[in-house]
Order: sequence, then structure tokens, then C-alpha cells
Amino acid sequence: MEEKSLKSVYFHFRFKFLAVTSIAFLLYVILSGSGEFDQFSSSIQFKLIGPFFVFAGISFLIFRRFPIKCPVCNTLVATKKNWECAYCHKSQGKDRYLIDKCVHCRQLQSTASCEHCKQEFLL
Repeated sequence: MEEKSLKSVYFHFRFKFLAVTSIAFLLYVILSGSGEFDQFSSSIQFKLIGPFFVFAGISFLIFRRFPIKCPVCNTLVATKKNWECAYCHKSQGKDRYLIDKCVHCRQLQSTASCEHCKQEFLL
């Protein structure tokens, strides 16, 4: 019997994208030669890097609070609630963001469930 694949809301992708782009830039700065970096530092792209990092940090803090829509029934699902860990099956004890690690086993959640339709979906 084939297992039905879960729909995704790409919640983790939003934060991974910000982290990967920030790390890629830092690696470029570290690994590039001084002459090449001197040319880059005088360009408009370099001048936009500071605002990008500020925007990325603020985005991380703000977007984790935004509710997400259930991909099955399109109702809003809170991103901060007392969720149960899919790995250790323990409740968090207080309201926590879905993007946070479990306080018991330190695992990131890969799935969540909708309170309205009771369907599970990928974060």
C-alpha cells in the first residue's frame, strides 16, 4: 500500500533560504582575494548587503509569528501553540513557535497538524 505524501507549507524553507544566502556571502568575503574584494566593496551590491542582513534578521523574527494556512482546508494555523513533539511525543508545557526545537529532545518539527481538519502537513 502506498503512503500518501503530505502537503507542505514550506515553513522551514523560508528560514533556510535566509541562512544559506547569509553564509554564502560570508564565505565569499572570507575566501576571496583582497583585490577582488576591493572591487566588490566599491559596487552597489556591497552597499546593499548591510540592509539585506538587517532585513533577514527582522524577517526571521517577524515571519515566525505569522500564522500559516493549512494546505488541506486553507484555514489559519497558529505558529505559536503548545505543540506535541513528533519524535518524543511530549507536550512542550507552554506556547512555543513551531520553528523552535523541542524542549525535551531538541529536535526540529517537520510536521504540524491543523486544529480544524485534523490533517497533518509538512512544515
